[in-house]
Amino acid sequence: MKKNKFLFLNSFLLFFLIISCTTNFPKNDLFKEYLYLKKYENFSNTFINENLQKDIHLVMKNHKVPYGVVIISDVKDGRIVAIDEYSQRGYNYGKYINKPLQAASIFKLITFYAALSSNIYNSKDSIKYYDRMYSELRNYLEKRNKTRFYNKTSIKNAMALSNNAAFAEISLKIKKENIIKSAERFFFNRTNIRGIETGYIDFPEDSLKLIKLASGLDDSYMSPLHALLITMIIGNEGKLCLPMINKNDTKKVLDIIDKKMAKEMLNSISLTTRLGTSRKTFSKDLNIASKTYAKTGSIYATDPDGYYNWFVGVYDGEKSRYAIVVLTVNDPEWSVKANYIAFRSIELLNKYEEN
Repeated sequence: MKKNKFLFLNSFLLFFLIISCTTNFPKNDLFKEYLYLKKYENFSNTFINENLQKDIHLVMKNHKVPYGVVIISDVKDGRIVAIDEYSQRGYNYGKYINKPLQAASIFKLITFYAALSSNIYNSKDSIKYYDRMYSELRNYLEKRNKTRFYNKTSIKNAMALSNNAAFAEISLKIKKENIIKSAERFFFNRTNIRGIETGYIDFPEDSLKLIKLASGLDDSYMSPLHALLITMIIGNEGKLCLPMINKNDTKKVLDIIDKKMAKEMLNSISLTTRLGTSRKTFSKDLNIASKTYAKTGSIYATDPDGYYNWFVGVYDGEKSRYAIVVLTVNDPEWSVKANYIAFRSIELLNKYEEN
């Protein structure tokens, strides 16, 4: 009798704890939902695919990523199916996932949108440029004015190879105000969207500052969660289905940019995994490569200190379309590229979410 009573009390306490956790689960605040998820490791009442989440964590852990974050969402309905951080350095979770960090060449997407909305360039157009592809642009304006020699590329190839000089040239054809407006359109305005602290830009004071901003070399900042919003907009024909972890979150869709422009932006990053900066890693599976649209970026920065490696991409699955954001911050003596973590995450996405 006493044993049955003891078992009943234990069962009741367990039930009470589960109900309490579910009741206290934050709602309509993505960052708080993530912190809660990491604290309690309770996947009930969430959209998280537990197996996918755990295996992505193992990939980062097994490769001893100094700092890494992976976020995967369904662009069509906003479900976040995986969101995790790992730090060999021992950073607390949540410290950097919602903090604006150097955006690097991901900002080239914003520059291209400014060109599109100004009716100056589309992804099929070609452009002349007057410096090395990966120049830091210190002397670009001088070279542009003095030399008759130039290189030529398509916008698509410039995006795929992350050509700094080409994007410097694009920015000089656009009014500075249009780049600023485009940045604001994609939430580089220090706002809060469902708990996501969006990033910002430092306004360019002169032409040198402008070309460095437009090329992603300086003055643009976004968090991994902000990067997710940008990627979801591009991947969902200009609409943003606000991302959700909690199944009780309120579903909401925002119209951000024109459908045609979103398709053109997606088209502009269609070569990255086949001919561009992600080619080597994605050549391991040409089927995945053909279904993945991506932009990469890298830069040395601080807090966290190291070499930042970004991957923002859209993957066309059989069941749905997914936004994938990966950031790795590496040490001089040890590095793991975001390309690789993204590729492995897509393999796991196919295994657990798409099967």
